[in-house]
Amino acid sequence: MTEILRLLRLASPAKGLPALLAAFFAALSGIALIGAASWIIASAALAPPLSALTLGITCVRACGISRAVFRYFERLLSHRLAFACYEDLQHLTYRQAVEKLPLKEGAMREGEFLHDLLSGCKTLRDFYLRTVPPPLLAGLITLLACAALLPLSPLGAFLVAFLYLLHIALPHLVLKEEHLRTESAAYRGTLLNLVDGRTELHLGGAIPHARQMLDDAARTFQAKQSKKRGRRETLFTCLDVLRVALWVSLLILLLPHVKAGAVSGIEYAVWALALEAALAEYRPLPAAILGAAAAKQAAAVILPEEKAAALQEAPTGTASAHRTASDRIPLLEVRDLCFAYPQCPPILKNLSLRIKRGEHTAIIGESGAGKTTLACLLLRLWDIDSGTILYSGTAHTSLTADEARSFFGAALQGSCLFSTSVRDNFQRLHDGLSEGAIWQALETAQLADVVRALPHGLDEPLGENASRLSGGQRSRLLTALALASDAPLLLLDEPTAGLDAARGAKLIAAVLENLDKKEGTLIVITHDLPLLDRMKQVISL
Repeated sequence: MTEILRLLRLASPAKGLPALLAAFFAALSGIALIGAASWIIASAALAPPLSALTLGITCVRACGISRAVFRYFERLLSHRLAFACYEDLQHLTYRQAVEKLPLKEGAMREGEFLHDLLSGCKTLRDFYLRTVPPPLLAGLITLLACAALLPLSPLGAFLVAFLYLLHIALPHLVLKEEHLRTESAAYRGTLLNLVDGRTELHLGGAIPHARQMLDDAARTFQAKQSKKRGRRETLFTCLDVLRVALWVSLLILLLPHVKAGAVSGIEYAVWALALEAALAEYRPLPAAILGAAAAKQAAAVILPEEKAAALQEAPTGTASAHRTASDRIPLLEVRDLCFAYPQCPPILKNLSLRIKRGEHTAIIGESGAGKTTLACLLLRLWDIDSGTILYSGTAHTSLTADEARSFFGAALQGSCLFSTSVRDNFQRLHDGLSEGAIWQALETAQLADVVRALPHGLDEPLGENASRLSGGQRSRLLTALALASDAPLLLLDEPTAGLDAARGAKLIAAVLENLDKKEGTLIVITHDLPLLDRMKQVISL
């Protein structure tokens, strides 16, 4: 229920109310149209003067026009609201991906996570179109129908209200367990495993067996899908039968009033068709209730958890506050950190380290020792298995991932760059960054001359993942992007890779000079041994 409330707050009642009112008046116009038409047909059977039907004819025309007008406004307003919310949801999806990827469980789990995000985003878009309006609209129609029936048949009013509640409750109770995400993920996992191992399967002559495995997995998944679809259709058919049964029951309940003269024959005809039109508003309810369950599951993945009021401060403000802390408190401290990839031995075990402000630190070690893994843990890309990371004295458990990352400007190997311009890459990462600050970062990273030589300078397209730059130039651009941050820690992963010794030394000297001016601290992962002479601390893994 919490997820549904958060979705509703994302749209806000003030924005959704006009669309709901337009839908309500469109439904009322439709019911009035049916009622007026039935009045004309029943009255015409008595062969009255044409003038006696004029009012009914005018009413039919007015209701037909108003129904079309209100339906147009309902579609316009509801779709405008839904796509505005969809834009916000896409931003949230992007933030979730940025915050949680990469996953230490590997590429398959990352694919499953992205599938959940993208499919969930579409589900939540439909939430505002097909999930929220039908129950509210049908509820309003139910109130009006009950109020009209109550003086004539209290039992009929009760049955209408009871049928509305059945449409709300039955889909949730009968089909609440019908979620095939686990089965779908198992089928996709089998498919990907067989695709990854197709060469080995071919060499081993096991292709027929693999096909049989995939066919069995597909049949199992399809059988469960068919079972779910059959149960849905059975439930929907039963509710259709209940609506028809209730309509017939209401007509029977009104018959004594016709015999008693309280309701005329013409009025009885109006009641008959108007009630049928009103009950037709119940048809979208089962699908809407099932959509609410799907939206709840999608919201749990996409919408970020609500943080306590103490954690609502912006990341930059948090970093600024910590920068004023006493220098006696380490800027970064790790205590007894342990981490292992799934089904692998620990890559880091009981690791402890301290980095004070201005204490430039190098992290060295053999390939596979865990240097880049440690960087990812410090940036909260992954959660540690045990231990504590303190950022200026504050434990990682008391900070969100974004707040922890606000302590760093980082350039990791394998980071992606946008295919647009140098300027766009800077401004996407650092909103509102001035052109002067961009050039300063490029100068420090020894890349300014390269950018000036490009035909369009800062606005030159870089190609997919900056493919138009060499490996060394791409590495220096990542360094420049990290330098543009005002965070107290600069984390660089092999910044001199692909550079000759002279240019690498010049780059590090410029970076250190820049950090010393603004009281920043460098953490560098490196195999460049001469660089270690410039460091105040070396940590060997």
